[in-house]
Amino acid sequence: MIIQSTFLVDEKNHESMPFSSPGFPYICFYDDMDMFPDKTVAWHWHTSCEINYIEKGTFEYRTPDQVMILKPGDAVFINTGVLHYCRAIGEEKATQYSLLFHSDFLSGAYGSIFEEKYFAPVMRCPALQSWMVHPDNRIRQKMINALMDSIELTEREPDGYEFSVRNSLSDFWYGLYADTKELRSSAPVRNKVDLERVRQMVDFIHEHYAEPLTVDDIAAAAGIGARECSRCFRKNIGLSPIEHLTNTRIRKATEMLLGSSMSVLEISEACGFSSSSYFSKVFREQTGLTPREYQKKNMSEK
Repeated sequence: MIIQSTFLVDEKNHESMPFSSPGFPYICFYDDMDMFPDKTVAWHWHTSCEINYIEKGTFEYRTPDQVMILKPGDAVFINTGVLHYCRAIGEEKATQYSLLFHSDFLSGAYGSIFEEKYFAPVMRCPALQSWMVHPDNRIRQKMINALMDSIELTEREPDGYEFSVRNSLSDFWYGLYADTKELRSSAPVRNKVDLERVRQMVDFIHEHYAEPLTVDDIAAAAGIGARECSRCFRKNIGLSPIEHLTNTRIRKATEMLLGSSMSVLEISEACGFSSSSYFSKVFREQTGLTPREYQKKNMSEK
């Protein structure tokens, strides 16, 4: 079954994965970007591997190392533990399928030849945060075909589809392994300090967004100063710490507007805004709607 996505994250900004069971750690979302504030999925990370297939519209995907523009028929692989975000570009309808799974869903037992030979080289490569798949050669076309098979199987759920989905995703993975061989063989060793600091500070923001926070507070989460904090954010995700904090608060507010009976005043306070008028101003800047307009529009479309 394919699930309509509303993008849920836990208190540490890890994307929540409602896998049907630990024994089947795979899920497929259908993302209608009109459902997200500013048609944007905010910076986040998760321990699962992620593959996104663009159905309609144009998407911009970002990791700390890369900016990618994807069109219908393209796909992108996001490695485990990598900070990333995406947004729809332009006014046209934008939709995508997002497939998420734990690596052991495909690799099997810990220490297996599949894990050591085909998964570890991809997942442990610091330069391989993401990989865009445009069907412009035989390998990539086969990867796209395998991805589309996985989506179709998930939608229909025929008898034994679990085997078939795993087989299709394994075909995709082998293509990824082959397609990234040159990058992995020449990848320089990267300094991971900046990325780890940003992850620590992003986690801190998503644990404490409801509290009054300063740049000094955010910086302290990674044991650095305010100037270094601002540099790390700008370099890795292209935002200031306060811009990311504000985006986080607005995203949390959209979840509360659609998933609770709280008033606008209560939501503004719960999301750390100093006043409901300032909350409404910032909310409208990011979504084009007031909180009540956003709530009415999206509740009526459900």
